[in-house]
Amino acid sequence: MVTKTNIGYFKMGKFFQNKEPYILFIAFAIFYTLQIPNDTYKADVLTFAIRSSADSPILSFAYLNSQTLLTGTALPNYHIGHTLILWLVYQIVPETFMYSIWTAGFVSSISAAFVVVLTYLIWLTLGIDKRKSIFIAVTFGLVPIFWEHATIGEIHALQMLFILLFLYSFFKEKYVFSALAFLFANLISPLSGLAFLLVFLKGFNKKNLIAALTIGTSALALYIVVFLTLGSDLLQLLNPVSEQPAGRGIIYRILTLGVFICLNFGFFIYFSIRGFENLLNENKNLLIRLVIASIPQVLLVFVSAAFFIEYGSFQILLFWAIAFPTGYYLSKVNLKSFYFIFSFLFSISITYFLLLSPHKTIGSSLEDAGNWLNSNGYKDVCVIGPWNVGINIISARNSEKLESLKNYYFDKAKPTTTDLIQTEETELIIAASKKRTLRKLLSDANIPGFVILEYNPIQDIEYGKVKKLYENEFVCLYSWEK
Repeated sequence: MVTKTNIGYFKMGKFFQNKEPYILFIAFAIFYTLQIPNDTYKADVLTFAIRSSADSPILSFAYLNSQTLLTGTALPNYHIGHTLILWLVYQIVPETFMYSIWTAGFVSSISAAFVVVLTYLIWLTLGIDKRKSIFIAVTFGLVPIFWEHATIGEIHALQMLFILLFLYSFFKEKYVFSALAFLFANLISPLSGLAFLLVFLKGFNKKNLIAALTIGTSALALYIVVFLTLGSDLLQLLNPVSEQPAGRGIIYRILTLGVFICLNFGFFIYFSIRGFENLLNENKNLLIRLVIASIPQVLLVFVSAAFFIEYGSFQILLFWAIAFPTGYYLSKVNLKSFYFIFSFLFSISITYFLLLSPHKTIGSSLEDAGNWLNSNGYKDVCVIGPWNVGINIISARNSEKLESLKNYYFDKAKPTTTDLIQTEETELIIAASKKRTLRKLLSDANIPGFVILEYNPIQDIEYGKVKKLYENEFVCLYSWEK
């Protein structure tokens, strides 16, 4: 006899049979949120937070307007999706959080927790059993580079959320929602398009091919409409391809990618290799499809050093793929074994000391430089310098207001005499970044592609008067008078 009590029991039973997504979300949301930093050296994070306190979302340019750029033309906003969501969140939070990077970090933390859940659901949908799917999801959730981006207000956690929503909806044959999710992922970062081949994890049959082409074409058409409606020049998105940052040659990029993989998987590389071996025997076709779908992520390293800077946009997805064989094998490992415990502790140590800790250390040092300017009579003097230093100094000196970026900053790494004259200012603060210890050692070794000469405006500027004002471990500040 079926009673209301029985029905309630069956519903509760069904819930507890499918409780894994809820547990994963709650656990990782708490884990990430507790680590959100209040200081950061990431200029992007500071800029996103500052811009999000504006009266309306800034959709016309990517980071800085033309006034702050001596090159004249600002890139169009290719992070529109992130801009809109972050702006909406900043409008509803208490005033205490409106000028804080914590709010941006919270958006990343919640997004990243959903990413872990979707990772579990995607592999479950593709036929991987529950235990293995959980291990794969948890492995990816603890991959250092993703862990880092889950705690700071960058675009990449939100980008991964919509990429995986696109994939999961496709695998569940919810094609309209899949197309919209893919569109939004690309509005967060156009590099999301590199994830498109992952739809074929489901197979290369005719039905999937037609559905994929329909979704891809629809999303591309809508993407173009959005940018044309905003009046942006889509071709400007290709500008970074022609810019090769100093010291980031092809050798540097290949070696750095290898180092990133080792740092992110550490001793778990052994488990990754064993996972590949297991999958070749147990699920060879799925593994081959995953490898093929990951090729665009690897090839991007060879395209441009400027794109390589956007490591979060494609390397995180590459590491998502590597997390599959790693977690697959870990599900079979004795978690009490010495080797596993050692690998796990090593991974956590690497994450903390190389990724999480620098946010506070370097961020605090740059903030100290800005505070020094504020307390020594330089609050209204314009700053010129590299993006990763100038934004931090301005935000600390001028209380993280949008107007401070518009009125007091020129984005120019290693400015020349011509650059200083072009600002039309009679007095400037020149900010120069200092190489971190490892980068300096590599540069001093004279290895091709790694050599970077530190900028010294006292030697390089031939016009006006230059003197050193302030120096700490990560930045030097100079004054220049016409």
